[in-house]
Amino acid sequence: MDKYPYGYKSIQCLVSGMMNIGICDDITINCEVIEAAILQYGEENNITFNIRKFGSGEELIDLISMEDASFDLLFLDYYMKELTGLETAKRIRHLEQAGCKPACNIVFVTSMDNTYELMCVHPLRVIRKPVSPGIINAILTYVLSEKGEAHAVSNPGRDGSK
Repeated sequence: MDKYPYGYKSIQCLVSGMMNIGICDDITINCEVIEAAILQYGEENNITFNIRKFGSGEELIDLISMEDASFDLLFLDYYMKELTGLETAKRIRHLEQAGCKPACNIVFVTSMDNTYELMCVHPLRVIRKPVSPGIINAILTYVLSEKGEAHAVSNPGRDGSK
């Protein structure tokens, strides 16, 4: 059996390079709903993404720790069987602070009412289940624009201007 049963979907992002997205939820259908919304956004905007799905926080942390993998955007479920989404996010932020990984945008996807404790890892958003495509679209638009601005600053024009 494959170590990562959710598989790997690799597609090139046409807006300022590759955008890597991770989706982490122990309930397969929740990952599929988010992935479908991302793919629909991509079709509507002629953009493709590099998407990886994970069934646990441990699986995500293993990949990030052992491979040269990083993400521009992570959708994390809060309630998972062993490592919670918050603990997963704390480990990711620790790797970023240690300089091992670049910073990524984290979006918590949860059914919990009190989300205050999630703020300690500075998420981009906390969204409630069930996830709506409109919210996913707004998040993708924001992260793509942020990525585009960072790309423009890091790649000055031929005349040397930024």
